Amino acid sequence: MIVSQGLYIAGRRFAVDRAPGEHPILLSLVGGAVWPLVLIGVFELSSVVVYTKVQNKPGPGVGILA
Repeated sequence: MIVSQGLYIAGRRFAVDRAPGEHPILLSLVGGAVWPLVLIGVFELSSVVVYTKVQNKPGPGVGILA
């Protein structure tokens, strides 16, 4: 809720007076609801990158025999 209020205030402050947004309160509520999902996505992506960097590499004698 605090993030939604901050987004609303920032939107009102930085909006162009001649072309205001159509639904600033709705947009602020959606932005406040979505930002945790974006944060979780960034965390998951970083954990995948760390996992691929830490994963054990096979030795030079190990390979696929076809």
